[in-house]
Amino acid sequence: MSGPPVAAESTLRLSVPLEGIRAGDIILRFPSLDDVDAILPAFTDPELREAGNLPAFGREELVASLRELPMLAEQGRLMALAAVDAQTGEVVGGATLHHLDAERLIVEIGYFVLPHARRRGFATTIARMLAEHAFSLGIERVAAYVNVGNTGSERVLDRAGFTREGVVRSMPKPDGRRVDKTLYSLLPDD
Repeated sequence: MSGPPVAAESTLRLSVPLEGIRAGDIILRFPSLDDVDAILPAFTDPELREAGNLPAFGREELVASLRELPMLAEQGRLMALAAVDAQTGEVVGGATLHHLDAERLIVEIGYFVLPHARRRGFATTIARMLAEHAFSLGIERVAAYVNVGNTGSERVLDRAGFTREGVVRSMPKPDGRRVDKTLYSLLPDD
């Protein structure tokens, strides 16, 4: 008599080399204490926070979160990265791989570009970099959820090669509200 099938433990982990990953003029790397002031506007500006589905963090919370990032990445919950201009070293935005489903080989991406760095193609590059990196880790499906009505982010994902799948209703936001989001996906062969 045999018992129920037992799934093998996945060795899939969210990781990135210490030097980060590079594509074109962008490097995605772990954020440091020196990056906090550059990244802070994304967490304090209501418009940026809303579009990026980011929590309302002040400087102290952002600094404290840096200590938690390695554990969150190890758990597959969140791997937060700073997006840096490779030529100048300036922080231009942020990127995340999050909600890893290691059994089904699915991960979600998130990204934001700070206002001073917009309209230079960084968001599209970041979205595609995240997906390509996820595929290199063994992921088979990359998902991106965009607040309904965020046409700028929808255009970014279209340009990055993602496919619009439809609207997912009542998705949670960090502040506890629920909103409808448009689901996009990218597969390794797309």
